[in-house]
Parts: sequence; structure tokens; C-alpha cells
Amino acid sequence: MLRKNYKMVRFGGILVGFIMLSSCAQIGTITGGAKDIMPPRIEKSTPVDGSVNVITKQIQIEFDEFVVLQKPKENLVLLPSNVSYETKLINKVLTLDLQEDLSPNTTYSLYLNGAVKDLTEGNDTLIQLVFSTGPFLDSNVVNFQIKDAFTNDIQSGITVGLFDSLEQPQPIYFSKTDGQGIARIRAIADGSYFYAAFADENKNRTRDGDEFQFAEKYSIQVDSSFKDTLKLFTSLPLVPRSSLSASFLSPYILAIRIPAESLFEGLEIDGLNMGQTPIQEINSDSIHFYLPVYHEFLQVSYDTISKKVRNNKDLATLSLLKELKKFILTPEDCCLEMSFDMPLNPIDLTKGSFRLFSPQDTTYQEVQTGISIHNNVLSFNTEGYVCNNVRFEIDSGAIVGVNGSVNSAIQTVIERKESESLGVLNIDVISDIKHWFILLEKDEKEIAIMNSMSGNQTVKFENLIPGNYTIYIVEDKNENGIWDPFQPASFSPPERRFSFGRKTSVKANFEHEIEFIVPQ
Repeated sequence: MLRKNYKMVRFGGILVGFIMLSSCAQIGTITGGAKDIMPPRIEKSTPVDGSVNVITKQIQIEFDEFVVLQKPKENLVLLPSNVSYETKLINKVLTLDLQEDLSPNTTYSLYLNGAVKDLTEGNDTLIQLVFSTGPFLDSNVVNFQIKDAFTNDIQSGITVGLFDSLEQPQPIYFSKTDGQGIARIRAIADGSYFYAAFADENKNRTRDGDEFQFAEKYSIQVDSSFKDTLKLFTSLPLVPRSSLSASFLSPYILAIRIPAESLFEGLEIDGLNMGQTPIQEINSDSIHFYLPVYHEFLQVSYDTISKKVRNNKDLATLSLLKELKKFILTPEDCCLEMSFDMPLNPIDLTKGSFRLFSPQDTTYQEVQTGISIHNNVLSFNTEGYVCNNVRFEIDSGAIVGVNGSVNSAIQTVIERKESESLGVLNIDVISDIKHWFILLEKDEKEIAIMNSMSGNQTVKFENLIPGNYTIYIVEDKNENGIWDPFQPASFSPPERRFSFGRKTSVKANFEHEIEFIVPQ
């Protein structure tokens, strides 16, 4: 990452004299200037970076500022790893005393993977020092550019490595991406290599299952003619077969995600009657359980995997998962939904606790039909009711959760839009992707989606509420209608997700035309 270096400047006797004069008038503190955001850099080293014919029993590095050593056994890496060493740090100088002789005619790389930090701000970085014990230095270079497969944003601080095989846990060469998402691995010997990119948050130089990552199952041949920049797209992988995800969304809603391409029949929850517990399958590997009673913890098992999930606290009141101040209905809409933090008991509509208030003529409509309950969701079918800018009112105590807790009073506005107050968006898609789908987002919420698209097509979205929309086209290789991330078991790459690049403004009573050219 490119950074500016801010250093304090000494003004010698002039500054001393100024401070002495100023001290007669005022006593204060000296702030120390702008924050230092530059990590330590090598001032000089023995051997020198890039040197050949090296014969030494010691490596010495002097930094441009005072540093502290951070877990040298983990963060100092000498490759090839056929020589052990002892480390010591005195002020700005780091010394490695080699315990064995270096191999002849071998290029060595010393990596300081966050091993040194400055004393003040704690900045660290990846530093590589290269030298050879023979007359030649391995000089091949492989460049990478790393982006997030879902957002298409550049990714800094991602470890990129070269491996002899897909089974090798740690790379034999590695580097990290800078602020532009670029990583450069240098001093590589001629050969065939596999490559992978991963976040390496725990600095173990291993591609762990819960890290952003990508790995390629095909090798590349690296020599002096290799000039490509490899563009990789990382993602959080699907839950691997050796993993299980389970957590409480609220004290009465348990969310479970099983390994990818698995079946829910293998799922067991100790202490819960699964056959009598309401469920909702969110997608092919995720499921929600709506618990009839409170559990302090539950033991979730899938095949040989087991996990204890602890509940945080009980609920005294029934609350919405997300409060909505306004529901906007288009001419096609007839229902609105409210999601609560626990399953709900049946609603008694004879109590007159649900009503619509019209501010225009200050009249009330009592709601006696159209209210239904499914697990934790209350639905209101507005057919038969005048819902043009009305207030939907729910009395306190009208909704009861499974633990007997009740709601506080709820008021939200319902506004129905007429066709002339809505817009139309025609999107002319130019793409060579065989299978894709397109979706619209407004205020970071999914508004509409169209599946099963192929190649060049024109897509029409009608009855859009005026505002700014983001348009995405998602490669859908397996035609399942969802975006799939990297799958480590099969080394299947993440599906590409393309943004139109700028928000599209939709105006009332207006038909918009845009062209979306999907990059190759």
C-alpha cells in the first residue's frame, strides 16, 4: 500500500530558543505532529537484497526506526526452510544467527510477515529479503491482482502463494497485496506451481476454511517468459464438509448452516423436538428453527460434527426484528409483512386491536380480516382496504409471543403508489455469459430479480418506486438462482458478480433505457 511518510523535523537551536522564550508565557504540551502511518523499512542489510555468492552464518537487518519483534517463530520465515536460526533485536538491528550451513547454489528468501512493528503506531508489513549462495539469483516474477468476487472491490493485505502441490499446506513463495490489490512474488525458480490467495488473518500461512480465499486446481509453468498478471477473485467459501455454522438470531430463532451440497436429514439437535418445531428453509444449506420455548444452549450435530450453541438472554418484550416506518405498495402489491424476534401465537381479531387511520378525513377502518401468522411473521393482506397514505395501528398486547410476552403499540404508514407515480427501467444487456440473472437493489435492499437469462437480452422492470437503483448481473453457472462463492472441495471458482458501475436514477412516470455491457 502506498503511504506518505510523516516525520518530525528538528530545528536545532532556533527551536530551542523559541521554546525557552515561549515557556515564560505559557506551559503546554507538544503534540508530536501528524500520525506516522509508514511501516518500518530496511535501511541496510547483510547480505544485501539481491546479492549472490553469499557465504555467511548470520543475517543482519537495520531498520530506519526503532522496532519491536512480534512472534518471530511465527512471523519470521526463511525459505527454503532447511536452516534453523536464533533471533535477537537490539534497537534498530535484527540479527539471525544461522545454526546450519546454507545450501550451495540456492536462492533464499527471508520473509518478515508482520514480524517487526514500530514503537509508536504499531505499523507492520510484509518485507522480503532475497539472496543466493550461488552465482545466479532465481529471477522469475509472478504478478497477481486480487478482487472481492461479490463486490468487485480491490483487496489489500491478501496473502498470495505458490505451492508445489494442492495438498501442500504452506506456500514455498508468497507475498501480500498492496493498496491497489496487487501482489508481486519474486525470486522464483523455474518450475510448475499451483497458486492460492487467502486472507491469512491468523498469520499461519495456511488457507483456512473460514477465510476469504481462492485456489486454482491447475498449475502454471513459471520461467523467464512468464509475463501474465493473474487476476483472482476471492470469497468466503461455502461451509466445508468439516464445518457447521449455528447461532441464535434471537433467543427464539436458531439459524443453522450445514456443509454445502448436504442434506438436512443428517442434522440433529439435542434437547429439541425437531419434528414438532416450526422451521423455514432459507436456501439449500440454511435453515431457521422457530423455538417454542427458551433454551440456554443447544447441542447441534451433523454427521461427526458437533457444536454447542449458547443463547445470550431471555426476552421480556416482543419486538420487531426491524422496525419499518413506512410500507410502500405498488399496484401489484397486496401484502405487507412484519417479522418479530420469536414465533407468534394465533391472533384474535375480535378485539379490535388492528385499524387503519386516514389523516385526510380522520376516519378509522377496523381490520378484522387479512391478518395471518406464520412462525415469527405477521402478514396483512390489504385487499378490500383503502390503503392510500394511511396509518396502520396495532394496539399494545395485540400480538403475543410463544413465551407470553406481548408487543408495544406499533404505528406504521402504508402508502400505495399509482402507476403514474412509478417508473420503468429497460436494460439492454450485452453479455456472452451462458447463464445469468439480474437483480435490482435500492437502499441496499433487493427489490426485484429475474432468473434464467442467457447471452444478450433486454430486461424490463416495471412499477419501480422513484429513486436510485443499483443493477447487478450475476453469472449463474449451475442455474440455481443464487450467487455461489468459492468451493474448496471442488476448487470451483466463485461466480462473477458485475455491477453497472453507477446508480441508475428512476423517475416517476418515465421509461428509462440503459445499456449494460458485461465485462469479459
